[in-house]
Amino acid sequence: MNVVYPAVFYKNIENDGYTVVFPDLDFGATEGENLKDAFFMASDYLGAWLYEYYIDGKEFPIARDIKDLEIEEDEFSIKEASFVSLVGVDMLEYVRKSEVKTVRRNVSIPSYLNELAKRNNINVSQLLQEALKEEFSM
Repeated sequence: MNVVYPAVFYKNIENDGYTVVFPDLDFGATEGENLKDAFFMASDYLGAWLYEYYIDGKEFPIARDIKDLEIEEDEFSIKEASFVSLVGVDMLEYVRKSEVKTVRRNVSIPSYLNELAKRNNINVSQLLQEALKEEFSM
C-alpha cells in the first residue's frame, strides 16, 4: 500500500542538508545531511507518522495537491535552492520492517492434522506465518 504526500525540502543555509516539512501532517519535520539522505529521512518520517493510522485502520490525513504548496521564506534556508516534491512510503513494507516482535496465538486444528504435522516434522507455527504472509501479499 503506497502512500504519497507532498513535502517542502528547504535547503539549509549552513550546510549541504535539507529540512523536510509535510504541511498536511500536523506537526514536526525531519532533515537530512544531503539530498539523498533527506529523501530517505522524509520517507521514514512519513511511515513513522502514519504508522498508528495504519495499525488502527484509520483513514490517513488528506494530502493536498502538490501545486498548492508554496516555499516560505525564513532565515534558515535558501529559498532559491528549496523545492517541493512528492515523498512516498510503502506502508505494508514499513510496518513489516518495524514490527518484529512475535506474539503467541493459540490455534485450534483437528488432532489428525496435528499428528500428521508431527510425523512429517512440519513446524505449524512457521507454516501459518508463511500462509498469512502469502494471504496478505507480504
